[in-house]
Amino acid sequence: MNRLRPRHILVLASCALALLVWSAPGHAGFADALKKKITDKATKKAEDAVDKTADKSKQAAPAEKTNEESDGKAEKSEAPASGGSGKVSAVSTKFDFVPGDKLILMDDFTQDELGEFPVHWKLAQGTFEVAEMDGQRWLRCTSDDGHVRMKLPPSLPEFWTLEFDAYGFDTGSYLMVYGLTKDGGSVWETSFPHGNGAMYIRCGDITSDTPLEGSPVQGRHHVMFLGRGTALKAYMDRERMANIPDVSAAGAPIEFDFRLWAPGMKVRPMITNVRFAEGPRPAKDMLATGKLVTYGIRFETGSDVVMPESAPVLRQVAGYMETNPTVKLQITGHTDNVGSAASNLDLSKRRAASVAKVLSDQFGVAADRFATDGKGDTQSVGSNAKPEGRAMNRRVEFSKF
Repeated sequence: MNRLRPRHILVLASCALALLVWSAPGHAGFADALKKKITDKATKKAEDAVDKTADKSKQAAPAEKTNEESDGKAEKSEAPASGGSGKVSAVSTKFDFVPGDKLILMDDFTQDELGEFPVHWKLAQGTFEVAEMDGQRWLRCTSDDGHVRMKLPPSLPEFWTLEFDAYGFDTGSYLMVYGLTKDGGSVWETSFPHGNGAMYIRCGDITSDTPLEGSPVQGRHHVMFLGRGTALKAYMDRERMANIPDVSAAGAPIEFDFRLWAPGMKVRPMITNVRFAEGPRPAKDMLATGKLVTYGIRFETGSDVVMPESAPVLRQVAGYMETNPTVKLQITGHTDNVGSAASNLDLSKRRAASVAKVLSDQFGVAADRFATDGKGDTQSVGSNAKPEGRAMNRRVEFSKF
């Protein structure tokens, strides 16, 4: 691997290739700049869609949806970008990301006006705006280079997860995420796409450069980080990209910096569905209290199809059932209140039944060890008036019976 050194610029005179290495105030960074003309039709369509909606009036409100469509939009904020159907049990065991269960921040930018800077974020550099593409809100960087940070509590929990969807990155544009100390120094930093589509991560003298095997560089990606004390894991789509046991050499991170870098590119990079949560805390008995509430079981938008990204949680449940052969579980689905009460109730019941079927058919747990039910939007644990509350309400619960 060709390692780039911070605060130096190497220029190779060529009409086709320029390699840029940058240095930002307070922390070092890295980037390639292999520029090319974008001809992909899907990218052009997305670019046109974003530009069209970004010019709308600031007072414009989203169009009213039908019950099924409204429920689908709400659920989308919990669904990873990689999406797709497929056999859940076939997902690599290296993909072990389980989202935290105590939500601290959830932002799909639906509470912000188009063209404005979002309320839950701090601007560090560049120009950003809330845009819309295919009916979904995004935070878009409109300058060649930009840094934004979430408004978070003054310290991070010991166990945490960060995940979001990213779009618009290709050769010549970059997504970079940093874990920063209170002095603005970099504890760890990541860059994608690095080289021919890898995620590069650096922590002091430790570096990792892992190619993204399962997805093309272009398009939409789901990015995840999992912090466990001093350990850090990074994921993209259904792949684990880095596993560093100790990142504490430079200190403890207190916030995250998102850098969207696309000099001269027509398609501007964007992020959405940002979710930061505490936990999940490792437990010897996942049902020690008699109930497991999880946000790690994901579904196709507006449907009961269990997504492959649900594999880590379902493996844990299946392992627990194998270790405790006399235990039987009640599986209960819950939704937010977007859409009609009847459609939410039906969807929650179907989703619970789908979870039981996957555990039986793909993980070998006897079907008679499960009972299923759905409560729709009748047992909220958060306010449906806010994205964070709606995200907390969309959940699956396991309980002993």
